[in-house]
Amino acid sequence: MCTVLIDGGAVRLGPVTVLKFGSSLLSGRDGFQQVVTEVAREVALGRRVLTVVSAMKGTTDRLWEDAHTLAPRPAQRLLSVLLRTGEDASVALLGIALVQAGLNAHVLTAEELGLRTVGPLHDAEPIDVDLARLASCLRAHDVTVVPGFVGADESGHPSLLGRGGSDLTALFLAERLGAEEVRLVKDVDGVFLEDPKGDGAARTALAEATWAEVDRVGNGVVQTKALRFAEDAGLSFRVAGLAGVGTRVGPPTSVGAAP
Repeated sequence: MCTVLIDGGAVRLGPVTVLKFGSSLLSGRDGFQQVVTEVAREVALGRRVLTVVSAMKGTTDRLWEDAHTLAPRPAQRLLSVLLRTGEDASVALLGIALVQAGLNAHVLTAEELGLRTVGPLHDAEPIDVDLARLASCLRAHDVTVVPGFVGADESGHPSLLGRGGSDLTALFLAERLGAEEVRLVKDVDGVFLEDPKGDGAARTALAEATWAEVDRVGNGVVQTKALRFAEDAGLSFRVAGLAGVGTRVGPPTSVGAAP
């Protein structure tokens, strides 16, 4: 049962699952429909679902290249404004798909989410969020969709959380909400000792791993900043594919660790 404190009062949200979907899953109609199916599965279990999305596959790279064809060193302030549009599009498109599927879904833009950051605009750290608005949205809807990767600095200018920053968004929001389940949904089912997209017969999947182990052997499947945040917060989460079990990431347990 998720309960958050807002202005000194307790707000009960019920069971909350945070799902983060990477860009490789957000590609075309089939990709969005698979994401809808994953979200609907959680809703059917009676859970509120906070859905964090990246830009669609290839979008961030394309926008980056477009900017650099116009200027060798585009101003970071303008580059942040440009790159965040990829997440804006994903949020709107997934919201459309969820509503079309009959789910009680609502989207929050970056401004409405109010994720505040400090540090460089291209590699910022999240420090706060409009928790009251987020909790209100979760109470009123089965599914809330928010952008990953982007926030705003103290002046309100768009900022970015670094490459792979949607992982950090999901974990930061999960920690603030006290969510019972956090799942970073990838195009591979968990953390592997070898290249997860290599020869299937040669791959070794981990049932469990510590945050440091995932950073060391995980082939970049989870953003390093996100792993450090989760470790500092003592936050466990799961890395999995669509409908997969994947890898539990957290403190050491009796399950064998990565070598």
